[in-house]
Amino acid sequence: MVLSTPTPAPSNPRPSLDTPLPVSERTRRRTAEELSDYVSQLGELLLRYGCPAYRVEGLIRVVADSEGHEAEAFALPTGLFVTVAPRGSGRVAPVHRMVRVTQWGIDLDKLLLVDEIFNEVASGRRTVEAARAALADLETRRGVYSAPSIWLAAALTSGGAAVLFRGSALDVALAAGVGVVLTGLGALLAKHPQARFLLDFVGALVAALLAALAARFAGGSREAILLAGMIMLFPGMTLTTGLAELAQKNLVAGAARLMEAAVTFVALVFGIALSIAATTWLGLEPGASSARVPLPLPVQALAAVAISVSLGVVFNVPRKLLWAAFVSGAAGYAATALAGPSLPPYVAAFVAATSVCGLANLLARSTGRPAQLYHLPGMMLLVPGSLGFLSLDDLLRGTYDKGVEKGLLTLLIAGGLVMGVLLANVLFPPKKLL
Repeated sequence: MVLSTPTPAPSNPRPSLDTPLPVSERTRRRTAEELSDYVSQLGELLLRYGCPAYRVEGLIRVVADSEGHEAEAFALPTGLFVTVAPRGSGRVAPVHRMVRVTQWGIDLDKLLLVDEIFNEVASGRRTVEAARAALADLETRRGVYSAPSIWLAAALTSGGAAVLFRGSALDVALAAGVGVVLTGLGALLAKHPQARFLLDFVGALVAALLAALAARFAGGSREAILLAGMIMLFPGMTLTTGLAELAQKNLVAGAARLMEAAVTFVALVFGIALSIAATTWLGLEPGASSARVPLPLPVQALAAVAISVSLGVVFNVPRKLLWAAFVSGAAGYAATALAGPSLPPYVAAFVAATSVCGLANLLARSTGRPAQLYHLPGMMLLVPGSLGFLSLDDLLRGTYDKGVEKGLLTLLIAGGLVMGVLLANVLFPPKKLL
């Protein structure tokens, strides 16, 4: 057995906020108790609205540093631990805070508002007390888009995904219908505190049954309809974020996100397995589908645009900033279209991720907004969620060689995406922490 030396933890350099005022120019220095309450509330909301753990930890350190304190933060997808103490006061006991995070997702509108609030505090334009009140009000803030808009976005996302999965026009229409059904199912299950955990399993079961029936009686492609209809259930972004956390040496947070992705994959595959058993028992198993022929290139480009803008709606991007979702998705599609035909999939993913995140960082620098606004829609077009699902589906059907091959390809593509993100942050470092 070969022993290896442990990898040293990174030094965690502390970038500065947007022109914060020196501590000496503030009207009153915040106490460690006040600051710990503030950064705990700030970190909890950032985790809840989709910010990676390593970014939350870095932001808390910088906010405390700008206030003349030292802080250490340990962020997880499900919780946050914060310690704050005045700088250079070795005899003063530090203040500890622990916050439990029970729900999380991606809400870019609220993430942008959190970013705006803490930058106003950093520049002296808002007090901590006013900021905490404004942060608390975010919980009651309604979404930017109405329910019909979200349903339409779900239809466009699934329909556009069917185009990218080389489905026919019929497959596009059927996949859009499955996406709408799953959106309604998610809204229904969300009303029950325990049933909401069944969304992945029930969604996969319903989507697989609908895809099998559509393939049997309408002649559609079961695989294209199923993959496209379930596109929003795939934990590809969770998988990629988990690997990014591990690359940043946030081992616990990264492992937690990878476990979340694994559990989601298992729930999806079990839903598919139950559907296969039901259709076989009822004699409704679809026959072999013919080879799928991709739709014309202009249709594919239009589908990529539709997916990008629709993801902007799903992620609650403010209306005046929907152009950011379009630019991000267009960059991801263009990079993939140029690199995909001549490079292995994982190398193409690396090139595309570097392009999307490099552009996102440049836009973040020029507009003063979080980089996540510009890179999330584009990265969603690149994440290998469908490949991961297909690998488990093959293992379930007994084709172990194909399942293992697709599983390894999924990890390689996810690794390429993570390395692309890290390289883009080195080549085009953003000015902001978010």
